[in-house]
Amino acid sequence: MKRTKFLGWTVLAVLTLPSMGALAQTSALDVLAHKRFGMPIISRGDNIPDFEPMKDNMFLLLVALHKDIPVPDFQAKMGFGPEKMDGVLRFLEGKNYLHRLDGRLEPSIFIADADDGRRLFERAQPIAMKIVDAIKASLPSIKDEFAGTDMASGRRFDDWAFFLLSDVLLDNWQIDTVEREFLKASTRPLRHGKHYYAALLEKNPKNEPFGIYGNQVGTISVYGNNRWRVEATATENRISAADAAVLEKMAVDFAPKLLAVLEKTRAYAEKVFAETGYSKEVAFNEFYIWWYHFIYTRATDLMAEAGMLKVPPDGNFLYEMLDR
Repeated sequence: MKRTKFLGWTVLAVLTLPSMGALAQTSALDVLAHKRFGMPIISRGDNIPDFEPMKDNMFLLLVALHKDIPVPDFQAKMGFGPEKMDGVLRFLEGKNYLHRLDGRLEPSIFIADADDGRRLFERAQPIAMKIVDAIKASLPSIKDEFAGTDMASGRRFDDWAFFLLSDVLLDNWQIDTVEREFLKASTRPLRHGKHYYAALLEKNPKNEPFGIYGNQVGTISVYGNNRWRVEATATENRISAADAAVLEKMAVDFAPKLLAVLEKTRAYAEKVFAETGYSKEVAFNEFYIWWYHFIYTRATDLMAEAGMLKVPPDGNFLYEMLDR
């Protein structure tokens, strides 16, 4: 596998808040307090957070700042005294989860609630459409390569299309290339001596945040957007070592076409970065690596709408990587 995507804490933002007078932002805080957020990170090895963001509602503070709710309003709502509030702020700044910009406190990680997610998907549409066009042009050669694999024995291309066209061409087999070749990232953001991308994403009761597809490696690996509900010990989708090499080649062969699309839309992406306000919070690389998840998810759904692939009914594709 090309990367490790550690999905850390699932935080439940369902809180009993102290009552207070009629602040202008009271209703906004009450709404935030009843939302549920997950905290995914993208990392390798032991590059993971070394603290619990649920403590002192630190995650909720970051979301509140992202939604332009003033710190004094949050402080009053939580019932924090000046010393307590100052300690939380200094702690988050020290972890590089918070910074000051022109006198304002801003989160230093990527944050998206439901409203942000809708806008990010809308803005992803033009790039996703170009990616789909590139995959469509590559389909004949991809199908030819598939026909010569063990995967094709007794199976149709359609049985594997979701996995091949989404996970292999765009996500798990490809995202390192996007990070290295498009973003030119030599290292990930430094937080308390560790390098990783972090986010807070609003959850939904149906599947993973925003229905974003992702890969989970295990004895039985899963690609999809409902991975938490998978309990499997076997699958008929088995990938031999020889087939694994073919998958690598598919990803490598498609990479220049994907990178060309991303490069041609770089100016557009930078405009989205500025117009959405994320430029105040995170660097372009951290914004884009998370937005790219929205982009390839939208591209996957467009391919499903076009009949190029079928998303499994439960949202998940199970597979097993063999040693030989």
